[in-house]
Amino acid sequence: MNSAMEDRLREALAEAGATVDAGTLKPLRAPERRRFRVDFRLVAVAATVVLAGAATTVGLLSGPGGEDRAVAADPRSGEREVVVFLCAKSSDRERTSCKGGAGNEEKRKIEAAVRKVPGVREVFYADQSTAYQNFRRDFAGNKAVLAAVDVEDLPDSFTLTLRKGADPRRAQEALRGVPGILTVQEVTPYVATPADKWDVSVFLCAPSSGMPSCGAERKSDGKGSFTVTKEGKGVTPAQIKAIQRLIASMPGVKEAIFESQEEAYENFRRLYKDNKALLDATKVSDMPQSFRIKLLPDADWSKIVSKLRREPGVSQAVYQRCLLDISRLEDRYGVTLPESKVCPVDK
Repeated sequence: MNSAMEDRLREALAEAGATVDAGTLKPLRAPERRRFRVDFRLVAVAATVVLAGAATTVGLLSGPGGEDRAVAADPRSGEREVVVFLCAKSSDRERTSCKGGAGNEEKRKIEAAVRKVPGVREVFYADQSTAYQNFRRDFAGNKAVLAAVDVEDLPDSFTLTLRKGADPRRAQEALRGVPGILTVQEVTPYVATPADKWDVSVFLCAPSSGMPSCGAERKSDGKGSFTVTKEGKGVTPAQIKAIQRLIASMPGVKEAIFESQEEAYENFRRLYKDNKALLDATKVSDMPQSFRIKLLPDADWSKIVSKLRREPGVSQAVYQRCLLDISRLEDRYGVTLPESKVCPVDK
């Protein structure tokens, strides 16, 4: 059973094109999924932003290597970036077109195809070794991620900087079906949101919720997607007060606010002000209520999130930095890890 919200958003996305990842609108998925796929209503209002910037790379296949060079288009310049991840030995052969790691001949052909993409200004290449060095530098503060990823897990990649006005979708279309390519994706520019100030977002159960934490029941299709067979219940006023008291009593909490549906809707409209189709498809009642929490520097976020997730009336409690790490892993390095491996929560 899909919600009316999901149906309206699907229609809006047909008009809005690639502004929002349509994958987020599939039937509700388990939390352990690609790019932290939670109920879209939570993602939208939480402003679960994708980290900007492209992979740090070295030389071209046809040029000199060894010189580290960071590629990062300035969003103010109007330039966009697209990353082309190549097939690796670790690529899933059942869920991708990869039949093994891309060979040298395939890489040369991919480079030739990449250079012909309309609107490309610069192209940079990173092999597994370089990607792994950059990965360990970028995630030096996340021991869980460092332990979960080996050099073999990282695909080679080409990063394309597009000229101002160039459409990233043309790059995806031009490279579709090229042998040896795992995926082609745009690097989404960072967008500052009201959520940036807060370390933890606590989303409350909405009426007819599809989240198991709100009492919903879901049936798996065996391929990672779920259909809601029984809707959950919305948070009660008494539960909201209990959650508020719990947050106020927690060591490590510096500041907390409550965000109503109306406030969430206004934030949503500011964030997507240029996407009329999406705005027209969304109502105040689609927005969740939430608490936003700022932590003290030495606070144990894992214990705080774990305790909040068990509280009645809480749909999701998420650590904002974890969401950024998940997105950065996929955008910069082509690696998809479940939240439990990126940010293990204290049990």
